[in-house]
Amino acid sequence: MLFAVALTCATLGTFLDIVLVARRQQHCLGDLGTGEAMAGFVWAASRLVVFPIVAGGSALVSLPINLVACLPWFAKHGLLKAALMACAVLIAAAGPAAMLVHDVTADTTPGECVPPWWPSWITRS
Repeated sequence: MLFAVALTCATLGTFLDIVLVARRQQHCLGDLGTGEAMAGFVWAASRLVVFPIVAGGSALVSLPINLVACLPWFAKHGLLKAALMACAVLIAAAGPAAMLVHDVTADTTPGECVPPWWPSWITRS
């Protein structure tokens, strides 16, 4: 189950990260020049490598909780087992979520550009 969570976070998180950062840069900078577009491509390629590593690391960190939830004592207590499994899934998704928030807020703020509160810059084409 944690493998599925890590794979989902790695795939969807990478796509979402690249799209959100590209849209934010487009909102703040307008049309990108050749050098800026190449830098964005290199950054996006690095995220294709780094994001799955972060997702796998988060899944490994949550593995002990998943193993504890599979012990026979917890099998009798369904609610407690469900709570532990939910905790393991949240921990597995925490690393990619933190990376996504960091990339969108910190690394991609060119100058003093602050996008509007409602993310209209996401749906802009």
